Amino acid sequence: MTAHLHLPTDAERLQAKEALARLQREAAGFRLVDLPAGVAALVENILDEVAQGRAVQVIPVDRELSSQTAADLLGVSRPHLNKLLDAGKLAYWKVGTHRRVRLADVLVFREQRGQERQQALQELADLDQELGML
Repeated sequence: MTAHLHLPTDAERLQAKEALARLQREAAGFRLVDLPAGVAALVENILDEVAQGRAVQVIPVDRELSSQTAADLLGVSRPHLNKLLDAGKLAYWKVGTHRRVRLADVLVFREQRGQERQQALQELADLDQELGML
C-alpha cells in the first residue's frame, strides 16, 4: 500500500479551518448533499486534520496491509510484528512469501493493546495508592 501523501498547503489549511468552523457552527444546515451521520463525522475529522496541517488518507477497513505497513501502524518493528503474527495475536495470510493482514484487525489489536496499557497503568496507580507512595 504505497500512496503519495500530500501535506496541505497553507491555503488548504486555512480553507479547511474555515469549512470546519462553518460545519460546527451550522451543524446539519451545512450540507452540500445529504450524508449519512458517519460520513459527516468523517468529513469533519478530515477537515480538522487538514486544518492542523496533517496529511490524510482514507482507507477501507477491509484493505490488506503488508507486514511493514501494519508494523508502522502499530509503532513496532516488522520483526516484532512477525512475532505477534506467529504467536496468533493477529490473523494473517501469505501472498507468495509475503504476509498480509487486514487493516481492521490491526486497528482492533491496537485498540485492545491501548486498553490493556491503560488497565495496567491504573493497576499500578491503585497499588501506589494502597502502599501510600503517592
